[in-house]
Amino acid sequence: MRGAPIRAVAAVLLVLYTLVIARLTLLPADSEAATFGALNDVVRRLTRGGLDWSQIEILANVALFVPAGFLVAVVLRRVWVGVLGCVLASAAIEWAQYVYLPSRVPSLADVEHNSLGGLLGALLAWPLVHWLRATPAARPQPVMPVSAPSRMR
Repeated sequence: MRGAPIRAVAAVLLVLYTLVIARLTLLPADSEAATFGALNDVVRRLTRGGLDWSQIEILANVALFVPAGFLVAVVLRRVWVGVLGCVLASAAIEWAQYVYLPSRVPSLADVEHNSLGGLLGALLAWPLVHWLRATPAARPQPVMPVSAPSRMR
């Protein structure tokens, strides 16, 4: 049972973080100009102008899915599911942008970068997932067969 509170907290954080991802990726591009403008300013200051916007965008796409990969892996106690979930979620986001958001620019590169972030997050969760799977609640206990009482004649 020691892993149940951790997984419960991770599940709540996953729901909240999913809302953050949806907000950043599934609204028209003009609604997030301030957010990405601020990100651009901060990163350019931190790197003293060493990164251009395309490099910042790649790093942001990777970083966006690191927490998602981590949280999915912890909640479901499977690292590979964390990775696969991020790949599928990213592909669904890019498809939704293509179909429903003409102001957005969907790309396979975004799927690749988001997937890399999901992979990194899931790999970071690996030790915790291993610990969670090793808890007694995660392992079914063997059931001893009960023999029928013998009849005395």
